[in-house]
Amino acid sequence: MTAQIISAVPVPFTTDGGLDLPEFEAALRAIDAHVDGVLIAGTTGEFPALDDSERVELFRQAAAVLGSERVIAHLGHGSTRQVLRLAEATAAEGITRFALLSPYYLPTDDDGVVAFYRALTEAYPHASVYAYLFPERTGMDVSVDVLRRILELPGMVGVKLSGGATTRLSEYAAVLREGQELYSGDDSTLPFVLAEGGTGIVSGVSSAFPETFSALVRALETGDADAIERAQAAAVCVVGLAGPTITRLKAALAARSGAAWASRMALPVVDAELHSQIAAAVAQHG
Repeated sequence: MTAQIISAVPVPFTTDGGLDLPEFEAALRAIDAHVDGVLIAGTTGEFPALDDSERVELFRQAAAVLGSERVIAHLGHGSTRQVLRLAEATAAEGITRFALLSPYYLPTDDDGVVAFYRALTEAYPHASVYAYLFPERTGMDVSVDVLRRILELPGMVGVKLSGGATTRLSEYAAVLREGQELYSGDDSTLPFVLAEGGTGIVSGVSSAFPETFSALVRALETGDADAIERAQAAAVCVVGLAGPTITRLKAALAARSGAAWASRMALPVVDAELHSQIAAAVAQHG
């Protein structure tokens, strides 16, 4: 299988906090030829700051630009009731690829985690569901055995690892069932992910540097060691610069497009020097 790049597209907000839907559409069109799909309203999409109606609108627009089969809609919420309500609205748009962050804020046990995913797969048996593990954001360290139980549920097609979960990629990969996919949220490790049996990466940085990541995929397809080394070095460079925070990534998107790319959440400030470095990287790699 060819390495897969799923772009975790940030949400552009205006300076007064509104959704900038024309800029979101432009960003989707800019990555269309370079990525295999998109994850919408995930962590990079600041999902806790979005109303459900806004999330559905973003899902709808992504499907209109890229086709519903290339859209993975993140349904993460604090309760099963909220997840299923959002899933209903999302399915009504013809989108059947869902990602679901493991339970967060209030603690649960292993059976509670599995039940959380079972509720979605039973309610939407024709959907393709990805477990989304991000221990630093959820406070939930999902064990390899619990992931195995989740992946045994009908409709579970794979898993997306972020944060500390990416360091256990090899362990998690070992419980994949035939045909299931594993994605890492560490943008800089695509060759490693493939070598360990993974499918690809879910990459926020690819939304600002799509050409860099498509060049890496092409190099991997050729097997040219020198080309792979150059392309991987470029990916590591842009991830190191734009990847550490959403505001850095949005600075890159703003440099690329000229739009505001503001945030709603309280995020780290990007100083003038770093803005200049990011803009220079966009000019070089964009």
